[in-house]
Amino acid sequence: MRALICLVLLAISVPGFAMPDKWSRPPDQGKNPDASDASAAIVPGGVAIYATLTNPTMYDAYVQSGTSDAGKVELREGGKATSNITIPAFGSVELNADGPFVLVSELKGQPKAGDSINLKLMTDGGVAIAIAAVIK
Repeated sequence: MRALICLVLLAISVPGFAMPDKWSRPPDQGKNPDASDASAAIVPGGVAIYATLTNPTMYDAYVQSGTSDAGKVELREGGKATSNITIPAFGSVELNADGPFVLVSELKGQPKAGDSINLKLMTDGGVAIAIAAVIK
């Protein structure tokens, strides 16, 4: 038994030898936040994007910005600009007219019903959430 303990201590003290520490960082769950049930509506100031954002991870995700070829992407909450939209851990958030939503403003063209608006929302963890929303 003493020999086994000495062998383990020797192995640990060898330069370049590292014990894996599975608890030091979150596991790679292989899943990222995503969007579903997307739609869009023409509203004063641009096009509102509505969708369900789902987060299958064990940590809250924060949507902090977005990009679109159609125009400038703004995060909104109750009609006012907000710095982020929280997607709770193992949960989802509904983007709708009465809560948080995304507004595409400064449009580069005149949108009409049936047009598709493509955008990417970026989370605090660097994950891009792609959304393709058809204007109703």
